[in-house]
Amino acid sequence: MRSARRKWRVAAAIVGLSAVALFASPAPVDAGKPKRNSNNYFKYVDEDGVIHITNRPRGKRGDWKLYKSIAANRTKLSDIPRGPGQGSKKLTLDSEKAHRYDAYIRGAARRYQLPESFVRAVIHTESRYNPGAVSRAGAMGLMQLMPGTAKFLGVAQPFDPRQNIYGGCKLLRLLANRFNGDMVLVAAGYNAGAGAVVKYDGVPPYTETRAYVKGVLRRYYAYERQSQLGGAELRRGPARNIAQ
Repeated sequence: MRSARRKWRVAAAIVGLSAVALFASPAPVDAGKPKRNSNNYFKYVDEDGVIHITNRPRGKRGDWKLYKSIAANRTKLSDIPRGPGQGSKKLTLDSEKAHRYDAYIRGAARRYQLPESFVRAVIHTESRYNPGAVSRAGAMGLMQLMPGTAKFLGVAQPFDPRQNIYGGCKLLRLLANRFNGDMVLVAAGYNAGAGAVVKYDGVPPYTETRAYVKGVLRRYYAYERQSQLGGAELRRGPARNIAQ
């Protein structure tokens, strides 16, 4: 599919990227005496400006503010590690859950000129399409944005599917511009950070990151096959470097 191989190397100005964050922080709600409810997440900003998010506040309770409360009967929060193969139930590519956010995925892929199958592969690997997912490290939502990253990307509500997807795709575009569209390096940078990719001049030698990259690429090819004539096999696989 020709569109899957189109160039990623587009100037940031063309796709509307800006280094200025458009983030507007939601007004914090005083947590009072927070209860250790797995559906309540609390935020604390330390003296160095580092944002901490947890469902088990420690230290002075007055320093913690209620960040997000999700009803148990609405969305189940998953304690998801940032890597492939999360969860015990297999999520098929054609399941309803995998296509629940198609409109947002297509829109964001068009805006930031990314292969739709790659966006789907990242979401699948990061959260298994769970918009309320929160990792042990505090990454949030469908594309598992860390608080600081969400702020930089202008994502005010990381648990909102549309905002999360558009923010995650904006980050993928920034990484694609930096690494000349190399899909492997973009995936590695999304997981380990662009700095780690630059430091090691390639995929960092982290077990988690290497497994993550393999998982994303495997799913990318699977989504590409699915998109071809109702899932017919491709004569040749999509290019690894879609900037070519």
